[in-house]
Amino acid sequence: MLYICNHIIVLRISTLYSIYIMHSIALNHLLVFALHTASSVILFTLMPNDDSANVKDPMKATLGYDVLTLGSSCPVNASKWDAGCEITRTLTHETTFEGIDIITLLAVNELITALSHLIGFVGWYMSEASWKADMRHLEVIRRQVEYGVTALLLELGILFTLGGDNLYVALFIVFGNICVQVLGYMVERSTDLMRQYYLLSTGTLVLLPIIVLITHHADKLEGVHHAVTLAAGYTVLYLLFAVHLGLHITYQAYRDLIDKDHGFQLLGAATKLGLTWLAVSMLHRTYHDLGLNKLPSMGDDLDFEGLQLGILLGTVGLLLLGGALLTQLAKDMTYLPITALTTRDFGNNNAKETEMHLRNVR
Repeated sequence: MLYICNHIIVLRISTLYSIYIMHSIALNHLLVFALHTASSVILFTLMPNDDSANVKDPMKATLGYDVLTLGSSCPVNASKWDAGCEITRTLTHETTFEGIDIITLLAVNELITALSHLIGFVGWYMSEASWKADMRHLEVIRRQVEYGVTALLLELGILFTLGGDNLYVALFIVFGNICVQVLGYMVERSTDLMRQYYLLSTGTLVLLPIIVLITHHADKLEGVHHAVTLAAGYTVLYLLFAVHLGLHITYQAYRDLIDKDHGFQLLGAATKLGLTWLAVSMLHRTYHDLGLNKLPSMGDDLDFEGLQLGILLGTVGLLLLGGALLTQLAKDMTYLPITALTTRDFGNNNAKETEMHLRNVR
């Protein structure tokens, strides 16, 4: 019995020690995994019921396309060649996909995000050397694949929340997001500074039309509180990814201040949690304000304005407080994801100078 107790104590001490010496990226993955798991579980409990107690198609989105039909209109007893005839335009909407549950979409997105961070935690915990090798290539792949799915689903969830129903707008967002993630991957794998600037600028330019589309839908939507706020939050938070990467490319002082992957972990958590819950609260508040029955409810007596203000302040607070804490984490100085410009050439392709720089930071 004493042997078993001693074995358990030793096992717990070794476990705590392994956590203590664990790489900070792995610990951040574990924390973000817990946050997104909790968010996903709560969202799944808020999925609308499809029964007679609810209004028809609560919180459901559709996707289709507009059909423009040209015709002619002429006065009575006049031929089509007579004066006074005019062209008529009839616009109709053809539905291709219907019954898209927005909350379910956002819940699945949170679940995928949680699983991605779980993969990251397990990878760093089981084989830290492998995940640090080749400029953290495995971590870069994990992140870009995650963003390729979750950033896309979040954008579609925001579009549907703002009343978007055009299939071609949704497809533009899909392919635009794929291009952004591919360009982001190329930025992180390049060691030529000017090429990194070109790729980052191109990725930001591809993102701008998506921002314009989402802002357009928010601006024309009436009867929904904080529609423009959601679009503005999306714009600022998504552009912060480009700002973070741009600062990391340009300034050594910024690289010494915040680890690139720490920054992406914080931005990803704040963006997904903040925008997801703002969109969900907007959907519930709209049905509440219109007096429409929707189950399950976030609460009949819930102060939605206070909740949404809390979400906004919480997102800003998470970024500020999280950013301050990240500056205190140890930096892996042997990790050189982006080679600084140290010659007069465009970019640093000088292998000898790169090797000298690595020796200096060690």
